[in-house]
Amino acid sequence: MSLTAFECMRCGVTVFPRRYFCRGCGAAQWSEVDAGEGTIDETTLVQHRAGAGGRPPTLLATVITGAGPAVIAKLEAPAMRGER
Repeated sequence: MSLTAFECMRCGVTVFPRRYFCRGCGAAQWSEVDAGEGTIDETTLVQHRAGAGGRPPTLLATVITGAGPAVIAKLEAPAMRGER
């Protein structure tokens, strides 16, 4: 599985998802870059979700990508901070 991040073509700031304008310089041209492997920063277990009556809890993680941006990912099994 791979994830595409977006790098500002003017100043090099990398974001996910793509923005209309770069927060660093205001430019609006992006190049696609591979986000690379990620490292788990933190996890949370969502016990209750609106409209999900009776479904099991969902384990989520904040993952810091190799390219820099943080993304939220669903985990299939528990994991510790710092795991790739």
